[in-house]
Amino acid sequence: MFYDHYVIAPEFIRREIGSLVEGNTQLQGIKTSFFLPSSDKDNECLIFDAIKEMKCDNDILLLCDASCPPVSVPDDYCGSLKVSRPVDLYNMFAGDRRLQEHKDAGAFITIPGWLESWQHDPDGMLSSMLLDGSFSERYSSILILDTGLYPGMPLIAKRFSEQVGVPFSIMDVGIEHFKLEFDNMVLQWSIEKKQDQLKVCNRKAASYAMSIDFIKTIADLTDEATAIDSICKLFSTMFAPKNVVYYSFHENEIELKYCKSPESEKELIMNLRDSDSNYVVFDKEDGFAIKILAAEDLLGIIEIHGVAFPEYLDEYLSVGYDLAKASGLAISNIRRYHELFRSREEHVKLTETLRTTNRILRHDIANDLQIVLGALDLLEENYDEKFLLMIRKAANKSASLIENMKELDQLSVGVDQLEILNVKELMESIMGKHSVEFNMVGNCAVMGDKALSSVLDNIISNAIVHGDASKIDIVMQNDDTSCKISISDNGVGIPDSVKPKIFDEGYKYGKTGHTGFGLYIAKKTIERYSGSIHVEDNDPVGSTFVIGLKPARIH
Repeated sequence: MFYDHYVIAPEFIRREIGSLVEGNTQLQGIKTSFFLPSSDKDNECLIFDAIKEMKCDNDILLLCDASCPPVSVPDDYCGSLKVSRPVDLYNMFAGDRRLQEHKDAGAFITIPGWLESWQHDPDGMLSSMLLDGSFSERYSSILILDTGLYPGMPLIAKRFSEQVGVPFSIMDVGIEHFKLEFDNMVLQWSIEKKQDQLKVCNRKAASYAMSIDFIKTIADLTDEATAIDSICKLFSTMFAPKNVVYYSFHENEIELKYCKSPESEKELIMNLRDSDSNYVVFDKEDGFAIKILAAEDLLGIIEIHGVAFPEYLDEYLSVGYDLAKASGLAISNIRRYHELFRSREEHVKLTETLRTTNRILRHDIANDLQIVLGALDLLEENYDEKFLLMIRKAANKSASLIENMKELDQLSVGVDQLEILNVKELMESIMGKHSVEFNMVGNCAVMGDKALSSVLDNIISNAIVHGDASKIDIVMQNDDTSCKISISDNGVGIPDSVKPKIFDEGYKYGKTGHTGFGLYIAKKTIERYSGSIHVEDNDPVGSTFVIGLKPARIH
């Protein structure tokens, strides 16, 4: 049984081929088409007209006699074409030895199908030789190889003989010799096709083996840049191209990663991005670009230029498409991993915030309210100014705790809601609230929210209230990678034993220590900005709080 096998042959052997193919289980599945050779028409065009009628883009066996022209495959034909061109087509009917004596004697050898075609189109068959009378000069006789499929053949042969002026004879050859020759040709063709398919399968098997190793390699990666580098290296190894370029897509943003060369078909890539197609082949047919997808999400596009063997481009594209699927899965998993990781971090932060809020509500504010109620009871029994002071102090502490809770709410705000802040302007606003001496140098632009102002105010307030500072020095240093904010005071300073604990939740130090949450919230806020904060001694006295933040990129 043959699949996707097509035979195209001259019209004058239609009956012979039909008798072999029809009803023959060994040749079952072969599809046939025929063309009528002509001396005054382009036979090559006739052949491809027959191919188009078959609507075939698979392998085709073209059976042609010696007069058939060289066949070049047109640009719009995407199949493969095998041309079988016997030295003499008629040898397939009787064998060369049997016919050689007649050839040597100058015989014109033909078959009944050719004569029948001549009868239907006498001007098209041998028209030039018939018009100038050269047929009788070139041939001494006519030999007709009778296959037994044309009952009216002798009468047609007689008419042809009379027109060309050359005698004819008939050789009864039957169909058996042609059957053996045709079967052998088709089987040989099928073997060659299967060998080609085996080579393709072997190459694909090797490619898939590399693909499996590749998938194993990138399956455990958690860094997208490393995964992209591995993808580019694999495509370079598989197809030996001159250039490999990878475009990474994050929502509407595009980042060009030069894996091997900065050359790129960017306009073509953008067209592919906006199209429904998953790949595009370049005009030179020496490379392609493939989308890296996860479900319907476009994660990237990889671009391959100047492959080593362009004749295998279809196979390369097939393998590349499979690799792109694996790459899409890997990149998608990496992004999902980071999303889950960020989500888990946010969940931990939110849980911590809720726990702290719950503690403030249940413990600290409840204690302050008990103090207020107790002082009121004592005040009713005996008026004393100190009871009013107790009430005022407890109320102020509760108010401070509630203010801290507002700042705690800010810890649950995502970094995607941050905006560009001018630190100098924030400092100037805070300085106006306090009646101490300030010196400020430099400026920074950072990504933050209103919680940053609370952090800076808390540090300055602590220096004044708890550290008895009368002077605050603020220095801002900015470069491409960081914004360093130093807040120094001339107060009493912070002991070394206290410094490691000063940012802990609920830690209080000194007689005027309030809630113990101010610096804890400050640290969590700065960490939410992906920054850092620490305290060190100020020379000669006091303390210095140092905040490091990423600078804002102002376009």
